[in-house]
Amino acid sequence: MPMRLKSINYSQYHGTEREWSLTGLTLGPVNLVVGKNATGKSRTLHIINGLAHLLSGKKKPNELTTGSYYTTFEHDGRVLHYTLEIQNRAVTKEVFKDGERVLMERGAGGEGKIFHEQEQRDFDFQSPESECAVATRVDKIQHRFLEPLAEWGAGVRHYECGGTMGRPVIALLVKDGPPPDPTDANAVIALFLKAEKDFPVTFTEAVRNDMNEIGYDVEDIGVMTPTDVQILTPTYAPVSPVILYVKERDLPTVTQQTDMSQGMFRALAVIIHLNYAVIASRPHCIIIDDIGEGLDFDRSLGLIEAVQRRTAESDVQLLMATNDRFVMNNVPLTAWSVLRRSGGRVRVMNYGNSKCIFDDFKFTGLSNFSFLEMDFAEGPPAEEPVAHE
Repeated sequence: MPMRLKSINYSQYHGTEREWSLTGLTLGPVNLVVGKNATGKSRTLHIINGLAHLLSGKKKPNELTTGSYYTTFEHDGRVLHYTLEIQNRAVTKEVFKDGERVLMERGAGGEGKIFHEQEQRDFDFQSPESECAVATRVDKIQHRFLEPLAEWGAGVRHYECGGTMGRPVIALLVKDGPPPDPTDANAVIALFLKAEKDFPVTFTEAVRNDMNEIGYDVEDIGVMTPTDVQILTPTYAPVSPVILYVKERDLPTVTQQTDMSQGMFRALAVIIHLNYAVIASRPHCIIIDDIGEGLDFDRSLGLIEAVQRRTAESDVQLLMATNDRFVMNNVPLTAWSVLRRSGGRVRVMNYGNSKCIFDDFKFTGLSNFSFLEMDFAEGPPAEEPVAHE
């Protein structure tokens, strides 16, 4: 079972007019973040993705003005706690605990103690305030206990379906070029080519089957040189421009990437990324914002079912956000995290902390979307959780 994020509380600009906080977000295998406009759905997903970048070393704390993360993870039957506080682009507090056992702790100035596994005792240490010790102190001999956090950070994938998902991007094939970055949502063409090469039968078939399941009657998917786009490159440049295409059974010719509807391309891009992640890169968590954007009822439903099935087959934690009623109606309320914002404070209502409200709604016989539409989520506020210190 891969490591999973169990809960997160977050705050920034504490004590100022810009203060913003998120409390009570608890996560399971499949999660859907919902809420009215401007409650912080996309922001919540960005916070989790930002934490992943910090833990993996892809981003450094000095790139953030402020931010405090209080998190718990599940790993091999154990509960891990990680706290990170950043003020004025410097780490002021960082704590890692396995259960109640403190394995690393440091404060302002970067000084603290860290457990040495080979020596079986704590040592004094100091890490730069501009960096996360979790990312810089990973060591298979001395501090192997830090590996799961760094690996989780590297294993988060974040896709924003409300954006272009790489539709305007044309890939330029270069001999011996660098491998594609699986975390880059715009690298969809490069990922398709790599997966097609590494998994010549299973990958393309999986993508085609998922597109058919969604409702696109596709018989072939591949890459081609664009016929309607002129690419100006120096004559000596050894590059070949390519784009994606699909061949639908009821059309006499292929549909090039530039001619696909935005909804169709978004669905294709998500499916390519998802299948590559599951087959090749084995991420810990897949985050999809605005899932179902631009799709009709049947195709939105098909995409949700395909995404949930693919992630369930690989034990990947799935975290989605949406305003789409089709999506809401096809994800169980037990997987919902309803955001409720008051000023700069966002609190999460879910089945765990508001069971009676969710159970009462079931007796109405209404669709899930009505839970928000009829303001059931505006019931008595859930008990505010205490941030882990």
